[in-house]
Amino acid sequence: MASRAPLRVIPLGGLGEFGLNCMVLERGDEAIAIDCGVMFPEDHMMGIDLVIPDLAYLRELGDRFKGFVFTHGHEDHIGALPYVWGDFDVPAFATRFTAGLINERLADKAGGRSGRLEIYGDGDRFDVAGFEIEALPVTHSIVDACSLAVRSGGETVIHTGDFKIDPTPIDGRAFAKERFRELGDEGVKLLLSDSTNIENEGTSGSERLVRGWLEPMFAATRGRVFVTTFASHIHRVAAVISLAEQFGRKLAILGRRMEGNASLATETGHLHFPAGLLIDAREAARMPPGKVCYLVTGSQGEPRSGLTRLAFLEMRDLTPGPGDAVIFSSKIIPGNDRAVGAIVNQLYRVGCDVYYPRRSQAHVSGHAYRDELKTMIELVRPEFFVPVHGEYRNLLHHAHLAADSGVAEENCIRMLDGEVLEIDGRRARKNGSVTTGRLLIDGEVIGSLDEAVIRDRRNISKDGMVMVVLGVARQSGVILSGPEFVMRGVAGSESEPIDEAALGRAVAAAVAAMPRAAVADREELQEEVRLAVRRYFRRVRGSRPVVVPYVMEL
Repeated sequence: MASRAPLRVIPLGGLGEFGLNCMVLERGDEAIAIDCGVMFPEDHMMGIDLVIPDLAYLRELGDRFKGFVFTHGHEDHIGALPYVWGDFDVPAFATRFTAGLINERLADKAGGRSGRLEIYGDGDRFDVAGFEIEALPVTHSIVDACSLAVRSGGETVIHTGDFKIDPTPIDGRAFAKERFRELGDEGVKLLLSDSTNIENEGTSGSERLVRGWLEPMFAATRGRVFVTTFASHIHRVAAVISLAEQFGRKLAILGRRMEGNASLATETGHLHFPAGLLIDAREAARMPPGKVCYLVTGSQGEPRSGLTRLAFLEMRDLTPGPGDAVIFSSKIIPGNDRAVGAIVNQLYRVGCDVYYPRRSQAHVSGHAYRDELKTMIELVRPEFFVPVHGEYRNLLHHAHLAADSGVAEENCIRMLDGEVLEIDGRRARKNGSVTTGRLLIDGEVIGSLDEAVIRDRRNISKDGMVMVVLGVARQSGVILSGPEFVMRGVAGSESEPIDEAALGRAVAAAVAAMPRAAVADREELQEEVRLAVRRYFRRVRGSRPVVVPYVMEL
């Protein structure tokens, strides 16, 4: 009898950072990928829209790669699929609401190619080649989230996806605690578990608490109520619907993504609007302020979101002011603090009451805290444990928690993107690495991180750009016209203007010092002009503008 091929576990994203989640499970000649998400650009990635994982390894697998399976519909788990699915002739599997979000993303990306999208439901078992997958319902900050129990070669792997253990979920869809326990009794070879909130002690709190926190805010407001939250947080939207009905307010939605998600959730049965409650923004603007509530996009300070336009009085027929309340029912994602702070300040300037994270509680996390993570480990009792979803410190602390919760310390394995873990029987070892990395989405362009381009964008944003136009004789290289300068974003003032004459003399002197043969070489001449302008600005102003030389041969 042939020996069983080892299980290979290969993260292509999500281990070492937040976002980019993509985990490959491979046995023999078959492999699947769990999730395929984006990461939002870091501050230094000037002009970049999104970051996606490099899936070169999946391409190397060729026909051995059998499909994508999704745990839930957040962008850091599905957002990369529209950019990569056309490269693979494989199906994707998702719950109904997640599939609806995927289809919306595909529609947003003009020209995007896709494969077959299969729907699964809570408790369903389905096969993707040699992998049998069971969907385990879990609670999270989006509807239809599932953990996955993946069976192959007589062994079970559980990938938790994002989860929390909510004892009183707002929609009644319970975390599958007993099924996790049963799988633990049957024997779980490997647990891959969400590490996002490992640094938070205790439990995350039930989503049902949020409605109670919002209620007095509604009761205290005589004017309009504006609630901003994540557009995908359908449970939170349901709480706002309930409160609007309780306080006799009509409900309007501001923001395309919020409107789209609410419509999708209504179609899938996850959301219900009482008859007559939902009205459009134009009708809401004509109503008495105390009779209307708005759901608004922009909880993270996005520049063109509904909340930003509202705060800066850019919405026709809708001007917030005294008596109105704005409620941030969301956390502030690290890196967005300044953008959110600017909006909060502006809302105060126009006279609104503002409920935001540092002032009031109106949000619970969708990710398990430390006690819930321990419960997951104790339910499943895996032989091997790999923490996923987080930066290195999150993975380290979660591995320590697993060891403290009964998993043998040597079986608590910390991995990073690209590393390969092989599990063969009762032995697990890291065995090399595969190609991984980050690809940048800049409009319709997808490419690897070009440090020179990013550096130029940073320098332009900081010190501006100088274009140098120079005409030279074709044969001799003698300057016949210029240099002339076009400057954008270069600091200057009436008291200390840019001395273009001195700058021109510096360029002319640099050209005059070049050998005749070098001057005749257009590329070499352009480089010397660039360096001369850079030296001048560094010496005179201590700045480093981006210099673009343009040499015309006359």
